[in-house]
Formats: sequence, structure tokens, C-alpha cells
Amino acid sequence: MRRSVFHILLFLACLLCQNAEAKVKQKPVYVFGYAISFADSTGYITDVQYLDSAYVDTKTKFLMGRNMYSLQLQQYLQKNEGCKHPVTSVFFGTRKEKVEKKRQSVRHRYEKYRDYTVKTVDCVFTSEAYYGQDATGTAVSGKSGKKESQKSKRQ
Repeated sequence: MRRSVFHILLFLACLLCQNAEAKVKQKPVYVFGYAISFADSTGYITDVQYLDSAYVDTKTKFLMGRNMYSLQLQQYLQKNEGCKHPVTSVFFGTRKEKVEKKRQSVRHRYEKYRDYTVKTVDCVFTSEAYYGQDATGTAVSGKSGKKESQKSKRQ
């Protein structure tokens, strides 16, 4: 009897664990971007910016839509700086001091090479709600949206 109760409780615990998903929370973060152009050995870095409505995955601690912020920086550089093919990345954190320290670290990493020139650019990241978009930027709404996008990929 005791063993069967244990097995039932174990089975229920397994069922509960299967339904546990990472939650995405909206929280304020500090962001800066870095881009490099290998064609002319120029690096571009933005100032640390405060985003009050960014979404962060609680399980992986990743910024949702970070590819969209990176794309914003890439488009800014292509339009305003004449950089044709920049390689961009976005750094973020919840504490401004840590993000500032990381920014200085990234800047000094490339400034120590005399071949690179690091410029500060005025790209402003827009804090649009990127939650609910997949990697291609297509809007996905809930479970039904996922199923619809998966069906369209199969066809």
C-alpha cells in the first residue's frame, strides 16, 4: 500500500514538472550595443541605455528579442555611418554598474589593438514589445500561433 502511494505521488510530480515552462517577465534593463566592421577595422559602441519595458526569460536569463535590438544597431550603422556589413551584438543587464563595466571591458579589448578604431555612436534602442516574436521577427501569439506557424513551415 505504501509503495503504491509513493508511485502515484511520483507520477503526479512528474506530470507537474512536464508542464513547468520558463516564464517571460517584463522588467527594466540596461543595454548597450557593439558592432565591428572588418572591412575597415572600425568598431562602433553605443552608450548604456535604460529600457523600461524589455522582456527577459526567467529560466535562461536571455533578453527576448535581442536579435531585434542587434538589427536596430545594424540598420542604424548602415544608414548613418555608411558601414555596409557590420557584425553587431547587444549586451544587457539589470544593474547599470555591471553594464558600464562590461562596456568599458569591450571598449578596451578593441582599443588595445592599434589597427582598430572605436567610435561612439548615438543609436537609440526602441523598447518595443518583442515578446511573442520568433527568430524571423514573425509575430507568434500563444500556443495557437505556434501551431499555425509550425503548420505553415511543414507545407
